[in-house]
Amino acid sequence: MKRKRIIITVSNNLVTDNRVTKLSGYLEDLGWKVLLLGRQWPGGDIPAGRPGVIRRFKLLFNKGPLFYAALNFRLFIYLLGQKADKLVAVDLDTLAAACLAGKLKRIPVVFDSHEYFPEVPEIRHKTFVKWFWLRLESFLVPMVDEGMTVSQGIVEIYRKKYGRNFKLIRNVPNTPVHVMEIRPVSEQAVVYYQGALNVGRGLKESVRALLFLPNYRMVIAGSGDEETELHDLVKVLGLEDRVRFTGQLPFEALAAEAAQAHVGLCILENMGLNYYHSLPNRIFDYPALGLPVIATSFPDMAEIVNQYQTGLLVSSLDPEEIAKAIQKACEDAPLRDKWKHSLKEAVDKLNWEKECGGLNEMFG
Repeated sequence: MKRKRIIITVSNNLVTDNRVTKLSGYLEDLGWKVLLLGRQWPGGDIPAGRPGVIRRFKLLFNKGPLFYAALNFRLFIYLLGQKADKLVAVDLDTLAAACLAGKLKRIPVVFDSHEYFPEVPEIRHKTFVKWFWLRLESFLVPMVDEGMTVSQGIVEIYRKKYGRNFKLIRNVPNTPVHVMEIRPVSEQAVVYYQGALNVGRGLKESVRALLFLPNYRMVIAGSGDEETELHDLVKVLGLEDRVRFTGQLPFEALAAEAAQAHVGLCILENMGLNYYHSLPNRIFDYPALGLPVIATSFPDMAEIVNQYQTGLLVSSLDPEEIAKAIQKACEDAPLRDKWKHSLKEAVDKLNWEKECGGLNEMFG
């Protein structure tokens, strides 16, 4: 029997996109032939052994309107020349190419919304840019055959705006081969962050929190728009010997960085509906790394932290409040004893093998 072929479009370089890798592995297990389309910038090698065939385009523009136009034009032209049984467009910024190609070739299109794009911090205050993406969304979302997204809050946005019932498929990790033990109580703890170094991630405030924690160190794993500012802030505060930046790493390399840490950060500023309803990968990744989380008390994140007892919540970006939560998480022995069990229980319940069962109707 001939295997069906599916093409997944993304706007990133695929190096750090764990969700797309998990989806590709799931689809291959179901018998699909998977082709992933992304871009080369900002570079980085794809680790060997990942599922699917990967093709990355080199574009003349890497930021701004010309980037999105060039990306969708390149994707559209490429998709026209490909045989496929289904297309998956990851996020609104690749949906135009997928929808147009899908309609012309009569191929069903699935919209995998990793975020609520019109409310991302980079564009929410740019009136015309936001208007454009909202108009594009209102035109394209009704065209898709099926949709899925990462948090219940975003599910409700699409239901209320377009009457579409998107499936909730959270960014939970694969069941790990090895679950790390929570590290012992420490007054010289290591604070850990993994993810994009972008605006609104509470990173500057978290660095400033170290001023209230004189014996603590921090590891920041990732890259992004605020990277230079963060390096400068660390120098201004005289924290060069206590803050280490790893740069962008494949997600396979993150466990080694987290292994010596005591607490993980998942702090966001309320910069619109996208962040307010966010459920970042790291809030699910930390338990298997033996890390309780310090998270913002937004509804979707708070529900996970409270239900599975995986960390502490903060209500503001005040560095002193963040510092107090970090210190409590690292130095409260009874609390860490409780987390020793609850983190492992969260790993057992929040994993991709269970989560992807919700995709069987869509791809089975």
